[in-house]
Amino acid sequence: MAHVSLARPRLTVRLDALADNYQQVARVARTASVGAAVKGDAYGLGLEPVVRCLWAEGCREFFVANVDEGIAVRSLLADAAVNVFNGAMPGTEEALLEHRLVPLVISSTQLDLWAEMASKRNTRLPVGIHVDTGMHRTGMSTPEVDALIQDPALLDRFDVRHVFSHLASADDPESSQPEEQLTRFREIRRRLPGGIASLANSAGTFRSADFHFDLVRPGIALFGGSPVSGAPSPMRPTAVLEAPVLQLRDVVAGDRVGYGATYTADRAERHATVPVGYADGYHRSASGQGSAWVGGAMAPVVGRVSMDLIIVDVTGLAVEVGDPVELLGEHCLVDDVAARAGTISYEILTSLGRRFERVYVD
Repeated sequence: MAHVSLARPRLTVRLDALADNYQQVARVARTASVGAAVKGDAYGLGLEPVVRCLWAEGCREFFVANVDEGIAVRSLLADAAVNVFNGAMPGTEEALLEHRLVPLVISSTQLDLWAEMASKRNTRLPVGIHVDTGMHRTGMSTPEVDALIQDPALLDRFDVRHVFSHLASADDPESSQPEEQLTRFREIRRRLPGGIASLANSAGTFRSADFHFDLVRPGIALFGGSPVSGAPSPMRPTAVLEAPVLQLRDVVAGDRVGYGATYTADRAERHATVPVGYADGYHRSASGQGSAWVGGAMAPVVGRVSMDLIIVDVTGLAVEVGDPVELLGEHCLVDDVAARAGTISYEILTSLGRRFERVYVD
């Protein structure tokens, strides 16, 4: 086999894996439609190639955090339904209308603001109703929802596209909170039957068909993360991060390695310096905890992660300068990388830096 050498760190986004993951969610969701959360630059993997791939797979509903993200999706997909989680923030009304974005209103104040715009335009405007069923983060509170249910004429000025809520603990198989939220959402849905009903994120989709309703809206599962904490992921890894061996160094027992001398070799070792650090999104909390795939084996990260570099113990492995070191991918699953860094897969993906060569493959 020809020797493979890298000149610089490379992030490969496997669009074939993304497509497979979307279809895997669709199989689990069965009769429910499948939308996609693509906020945060499609979880750090690049909005344009991701949304085009998902559109080709049949996705028609996209969910973003704010208006700017919505405008970016609209510029790529003229016919998609683009929904904004932050709702109708003051000052965004014209942009929402101009780019045909659907605000998922989170309060009666936002609903009133959007109603004023409907009156000015003398038309029924599209809207989504975000109800809080127990997460207590965003969404219309219980008194606000009750008032809306008691006076459904408040919605006459709107084309209600969605009634939805967000699950707080669906990834925890031991938690009873999702079922409590499900009960609350069913009651709201019974009394507010208009629009598409949506409750399930990635975790909710895989938890039970009871959570599916009309539409599921996965995020992390599409990008290779496990939808259930502590369980093997049924999803394919979408992101592969590789970096070259920059330098090889032989150390002896007693040599101290890296900033702060936090690692001391207790034997003769060979170390590979790799040009990725916390400026690239490789978390400093992985110091002495992380691992990498190199030379056909897993190898530990030793010493502190610095801004631009990490050190990997490759003792006993056939490794040369320029050899690829996998930091994320088939052998270094995103959930495992996150666990070693004391964080979650979402943060790993959305932290991926801009210094990488980015490659998109089908």
